[in-house]
Amino acid sequence: MVAAQVPLAADHGRPVVQARAIAKREQLLRGAAALFDEVGYAAASLSTIERRSGVSRGAMYFQFATKREIADAVIAEQHRASSGLVEAALGTGAGPLERLVMMCHGLAGQLVEDPLVRGGIRLTMELAFEDGPTDPYAGWIAVMTDLIARARQAGDVLPDVVADDAARVLVASFTGTQLVSHVLAKRADLSHRVDDLLRIFLRGIMTPAGRDDLERTLAARI
Repeated sequence: MVAAQVPLAADHGRPVVQARAIAKREQLLRGAAALFDEVGYAAASLSTIERRSGVSRGAMYFQFATKREIADAVIAEQHRASSGLVEAALGTGAGPLERLVMMCHGLAGQLVEDPLVRGGIRLTMELAFEDGPTDPYAGWIAVMTDLIARARQAGDVLPDVVADDAARVLVASFTGTQLVSHVLAKRADLSHRVDDLLRIFLRGIMTPAGRDDLERTLAARI
């Protein structure tokens, strides 16, 4: 096994070159995401992305041909980072509604702390008016639908609640909540606003027995 690894490490420096390319790509995407977050897609140019990221134009074109390709890659990286919340919540062993709360607060935390996530979320909203990606929304709706359906099967959600309908309401409400929080408070109050949203939402779909345990459910965190 060791002998088989030696040629890879010394194969004309390919692993080193590959590692540098990966590092440059991450540097480019993080710089671009921060710029997209601050000025939006339309106002960002390849020149400003180059300056903000510190990646040369040649290195940029080695990875991407257009600004839209960079934007799509930022969105994909943001969705990957946020999707990691699903596995993190699952690993806690918590119930489905607690995991739902964990993921909503986890995404809120990423929005506050990570420019890559903020840039990806802004791009997803802006490009929605230009045949933008639907996977981020569809993916979160699917995850929330599954959690609500599991909670209904467990008797924590009212039997007449349609899981997909409730999930769409939640995802749309979260999107609006974080946007209004950004406009009015630069997301300084986002955790509190997400608490408000989840309290109202869960109170509307939970059984009386489930509502008795609402505060414990709302306190769930990864």
